[in-house]
Amino acid sequence: MLADKARGLEDLTDLESIWTKVQAILRAEGIDFVIYLSVEQDFTAPQLLTNVPEIYAGFPPQEDPFLSHCCNSYRITMTGVAYLPEHDYLPEKAKAFITRARQTGFETGLGIPMRLQGTSRFGGFNLGSRLDRNAFEAKILPKREEFRLFCLLVHRRLEELMQAPGILDGEFSRLMIAPDHAELSALTPREREVAYLVAQGYSRKECARACDISLHTVSDYLKSIYAKLGVNDRVRLAQMFFSAGAGNEQAS
Repeated sequence: MLADKARGLEDLTDLESIWTKVQAILRAEGIDFVIYLSVEQDFTAPQLLTNVPEIYAGFPPQEDPFLSHCCNSYRITMTGVAYLPEHDYLPEKAKAFITRARQTGFETGLGIPMRLQGTSRFGGFNLGSRLDRNAFEAKILPKREEFRLFCLLVHRRLEELMQAPGILDGEFSRLMIAPDHAELSALTPREREVAYLVAQGYSRKECARACDISLHTVSDYLKSIYAKLGVNDRVRLAQMFFSAGAGNEQAS
């Protein structure tokens, strides 16, 4: 499971080591290009990590169409020039940027929005490949939920290191926002996070470590989750969670 490989990131304490490991893990999964980009709500103060910096030569990162057109929800968007015909609503400047990215080999990709509770920043990951559309949809697209969870875990770890100390302190310290679906609206953000991890196969102990909360607190959250959703085990929780979201991703 791809998310298993993210667990070792908790033991790394510097940004360079984490970013190097993230690229290696994703490369082994068929991802050639990794872009991690976030900005403030007014599109200022961009923070960019990428193994293809030439894409942004002469182009301000905060004008990347990923931020304007892929980050309005938690839906995964198919990116790259192979999907450009389905994004005809994009302005010409955005289309030109996507077409130019092809010069590096970026043909197809997954745009995965991210946000952490307790910060004003938004953005996410654009994971690109050299694969044509048919190969991409056969090899990469079926694993999009695995990539989403991996990116959520990486995102939180990167934000911890890149943001000022204390910005994530408080009751919901280090809270990552799991995908939000109407069917799960009864859950609080923290309950969604625990439900998402459990649905992905995490044990209660692993949830406690990932969320930086106690095992007892995880158990309390699960009791509340099961009661609110009317389920009584993790299998039914996973079925409900992914029928609500994982099967509804679209290229948009």
